Amino acid sequence: MVDSRRNSPADWLLRALALSRATGAPVLACVAGLRHAASSPRSFTLGFASPPAPQRLGLVEIAMLADFALGGALRRRLGRTRPLPTLSLTLDLTGSPGAAGATLAEVGDIAVADDGIGTAAGVIRSENLVLGHCSAAFAVPSRGSQAELPWDSPDSATHPSVDLGELTPAERSLLTSARSAADTGRSWADQVISDATVDERGTTVLVPSEVMTNRAGAVQGGVLFAAAARCGAPTARLVSGTMRFLAGVSAAKPIVLEPTVEHTTRRTRFTHVRLRQDGSVCAVAGLVHRR
Repeated sequence: MVDSRRNSPADWLLRALALSRATGAPVLACVAGLRHAASSPRSFTLGFASPPAPQRLGLVEIAMLADFALGGALRRRLGRTRPLPTLSLTLDLTGSPGAAGATLAEVGDIAVADDGIGTAAGVIRSENLVLGHCSAAFAVPSRGSQAELPWDSPDSATHPSVDLGELTPAERSLLTSARSAADTGRSWADQVISDATVDERGTTVLVPSEVMTNRAGAVQGGVLFAAAARCGAPTARLVSGTMRFLAGVSAAKPIVLEPTVEHTTRRTRFTHVRLRQDGSVCAVAGLVHRR
């Protein structure tokens, strides 16, 4: 008899947390099932794992997929342990993602300048259907090293599951959000952001936690990108967005998102969002939504 618990949200989450703890990879990317899909001298492709990994994708997952695929393509040239802080991330989306197992980000265009800047661009697709394009600019430090991300290589080790009794409060909250997502229709990561967000007096406040961070301990860029898009037009579909990351964002303090509507047409909304922490602007986003 098949043990259904092996395919439960809790079991997948415990395995993802084990991977994150063993490698230092961001928790939400591990929970989403990010995986190496293919690589060649000319391209680098990331995707998502098949079930029991969660198959519903939201903007957090797509933004993380793009960010890590773009950075991974550059690391293939520069070294898999090279730190690459993201300076800006752009997504142009023409469609909604299908099942996670069929959604890929393929990066084939990269460039590295002598002044410590690297750029990458690629396509997001579901099987043969193009869903959009992604690009990013990264800082390329002259020194420094960090652990290799598990999805940068086709050979990824497995790790024993974390015990349920070992979960931190933030990890338990993540499990609660994952279970709630089945009722709300959101992806797991989008549900995590929704549960951590409060809308008040024309602004949005995101209360981050350790599960939203990257390897440097700052809130992961895909989380900030998706939070800004949600704030800019909660009920509309994002068709284009660029976020510039001005400073690292701590997970220990609230993030205030301030949207400004720049222009609207019958179906299109142009929004600028500032993200502040401790009164200082830490990121800005320009967004285009379609109603």
